[in-house]
Amino acid sequence: MKELTIILFCTWKFAATFPVAIYVMGMSFTETIIYTNIGGILGAVIFVYFSHFLIKAWNKYWPEKLKFRRKTRKIFTKRNRRFINIKSTYGLIGIVILSPVILSIPIGAFLTVKYYGNRIQNIIFLIVGQFFWSFVYTLFYTQVKTIIS
Repeated sequence: MKELTIILFCTWKFAATFPVAIYVMGMSFTETIIYTNIGGILGAVIFVYFSHFLIKAWNKYWPEKLKFRRKTRKIFTKRNRRFINIKSTYGLIGIVILSPVILSIPIGAFLTVKYYGNRIQNIIFLIVGQFFWSFVYTLFYTQVKTIIS
Protein backbone atom coordinates (compact mmCIF):
# COMPACT_ATOMS: atom_id res chain seq x y z
CA MET A 1 0.00 0.00 0.00
CA LYS A 2 2.82 2.42 0.79
CA GLU A 3 4.35 1.75 -2.63
CA LEU A 4 1.11 2.65 -4.40
CA THR A 5 0.84 5.82 -2.32
CA ILE A 6 4.33 6.95 -3.30
CA ILE A 7 3.71 6.13 -6.98
CA LEU A 8 0.48 8.14 -7.02
CA PHE A 9 2.03 11.11 -5.20
CA CYS A 10 4.98 11.14 -7.62
CA THR A 11 2.71 11.44 -10.62
CA TRP A 12 1.46 14.78 -9.30
CA LYS A 13 4.11 16.50 -7.13
CA PHE A 14 7.44 14.81 -7.56
CA ALA A 15 9.69 16.79 -5.22
CA ALA A 16 7.38 16.67 -2.21
CA THR A 17 7.23 12.88 -2.19
CA PHE A 18 10.81 12.11 -1.19
CA PRO A 19 10.63 13.15 2.47
CA VAL A 20 7.39 11.17 2.80
CA ALA A 21 8.93 8.08 1.19
CA ILE A 22 12.13 8.13 3.23
CA TYR A 23 11.09 9.49 6.61
CA VAL A 24 7.41 8.59 6.97
CA MET A 25 7.22 5.35 4.98
CA GLY A 26 10.74 4.23 5.91
CA MET A 27 11.78 3.19 2.41
CA SER A 28 15.36 2.33 1.54
CA PHE A 29 17.43 4.08 -1.12
CA THR A 30 16.62 1.47 -3.77
CA GLU A 31 12.91 1.36 -2.98
CA THR A 32 12.66 5.13 -3.13
CA ILE A 33 14.43 5.28 -6.50
CA ILE A 34 12.24 2.54 -7.98
CA TYR A 35 8.85 3.75 -6.79
CA THR A 36 9.41 7.46 -7.37
CA ASN A 37 10.65 6.79 -10.90
CA ILE A 38 7.67 4.58 -11.68
CA GLY A 39 5.39 7.38 -10.50
CA GLY A 40 7.33 10.01 -12.40
CA ILE A 41 7.26 8.02 -15.64
CA LEU A 42 3.53 7.38 -15.31
CA GLY A 43 2.92 11.05 -14.56
CA ALA A 44 4.97 12.26 -17.50
CA VAL A 45 3.31 9.93 -20.00
CA ILE A 46 -0.24 10.41 -18.72
CA PHE A 47 -0.04 14.20 -18.45
CA VAL A 48 1.68 14.67 -21.82
CA TYR A 49 -1.13 12.83 -23.58
CA PHE A 50 -3.81 14.46 -21.42
CA SER A 51 -2.33 17.91 -22.16
CA HIS A 52 -2.29 17.14 -25.86
CA PHE A 53 -5.95 16.11 -25.70
CA LEU A 54 -6.83 19.20 -23.66
CA ILE A 55 -5.11 21.59 -26.07
CA LYS A 56 -6.74 19.96 -29.09
CA ALA A 57 -10.18 20.10 -27.47
CA TRP A 58 -9.70 23.75 -26.49
CA ASN A 59 -8.65 24.72 -29.99
CA LYS A 60 -11.51 22.78 -31.54
CA TYR A 61 -14.41 23.96 -29.38
CA TRP A 62 -13.48 27.44 -28.14
CA PRO A 63 -11.21 29.21 -30.62
CA GLU A 64 -13.70 31.85 -31.80
CA LYS A 65 -15.07 32.77 -28.38
CA LEU A 66 -11.69 33.85 -27.14
CA LYS A 67 -10.72 36.01 -30.10
CA PHE A 68 -11.30 39.73 -29.96
CA ARG A 69 -13.31 41.25 -32.77
CA ARG A 70 -11.03 44.23 -33.09
CA LYS A 71 -7.35 43.53 -33.50
CA THR A 72 -5.24 45.15 -30.84
CA ARG A 73 -1.53 45.52 -30.78
CA LYS A 74 0.23 43.16 -28.39
CA ILE A 75 1.66 44.92 -25.37
CA PHE A 76 4.96 43.58 -24.13
CA THR A 77 5.33 43.99 -20.43
CA LYS A 78 8.42 43.37 -18.39
CA ARG A 79 7.00 40.00 -17.33
CA ASN A 80 6.28 38.95 -20.94
CA ARG A 81 9.77 39.89 -22.05
CA ARG A 82 11.32 37.96 -19.17
CA PHE A 83 9.26 34.86 -20.04
CA ILE A 84 10.21 35.08 -23.72
CA ASN A 85 13.86 35.52 -22.77
CA ILE A 86 13.80 32.45 -20.50
CA LYS A 87 11.94 30.37 -23.11
CA SER A 88 14.32 31.32 -25.89
CA THR A 89 17.44 30.95 -23.74
CA TYR A 90 16.71 27.69 -21.90
CA GLY A 91 13.91 26.18 -23.98
CA LEU A 92 12.88 22.60 -23.50
CA ILE A 93 15.86 21.83 -21.29
CA GLY A 94 14.75 24.53 -18.85
CA ILE A 95 11.28 23.02 -18.62
CA VAL A 96 12.78 19.56 -18.14
CA ILE A 97 15.03 20.77 -15.33
CA LEU A 98 12.37 22.81 -13.55
CA SER A 99 9.48 20.41 -14.02
CA PRO A 100 10.13 17.96 -11.16
CA VAL A 101 11.60 20.57 -8.84
CA ILE A 102 9.74 23.88 -8.97
CA LEU A 103 6.88 23.15 -11.31
CA SER A 104 4.94 19.94 -11.03
CA ILE A 105 4.91 17.11 -13.54
CA PRO A 106 1.48 18.08 -14.95
CA ILE A 107 2.49 21.71 -15.49
CA GLY A 108 5.83 20.72 -17.02
CA ALA A 109 4.09 18.27 -19.34
CA PHE A 110 1.52 20.89 -20.35
CA LEU A 111 4.20 23.49 -21.13
CA THR A 112 6.21 20.93 -23.09
CA VAL A 113 3.23 19.95 -25.22
CA LYS A 114 2.09 23.53 -25.71
CA TYR A 115 5.45 24.91 -26.85
CA TYR A 116 7.29 21.87 -28.23
CA GLY A 117 4.60 19.42 -29.34
CA ASN A 118 3.61 15.90 -28.47
CA ARG A 119 6.71 14.00 -29.59
CA ILE A 120 8.20 10.91 -28.00
CA GLN A 121 11.53 12.77 -27.74
CA ASN A 122 9.94 15.34 -25.40
CA ILE A 123 8.53 12.60 -23.18
CA ILE A 124 11.96 10.99 -23.00
CA PHE A 125 13.51 14.33 -22.00
CA LEU A 126 10.95 14.73 -19.21
CA ILE A 127 11.66 11.22 -17.96
CA VAL A 128 15.45 11.69 -18.04
CA GLY A 129 15.13 14.93 -16.06
CA GLN A 130 12.92 13.17 -13.56
CA PHE A 131 15.46 10.30 -13.20
CA PHE A 132 18.20 12.81 -12.48
CA TRP A 133 16.19 14.63 -9.80
CA SER A 134 15.04 11.33 -8.31
CA PHE A 135 18.64 10.29 -7.74
CA VAL A 136 19.62 13.70 -6.33
CA TYR A 137 16.67 13.92 -3.94
CA THR A 138 17.00 10.33 -2.74
CA LEU A 139 20.72 10.72 -2.14
CA PHE A 140 20.19 13.99 -0.27
CA TYR A 141 17.37 12.77 1.98
CA THR A 142 19.02 9.43 2.81
CA GLN A 143 22.21 11.29 3.78
CA VAL A 144 20.24 13.67 5.99
CA LYS A 145 18.43 10.71 7.59
CA THR A 146 21.79 9.02 8.26
CA ILE A 147 23.19 12.16 9.88
CA ILE A 148 20.09 12.70 12.02
CA SER A 149 19.81 9.07 13.17
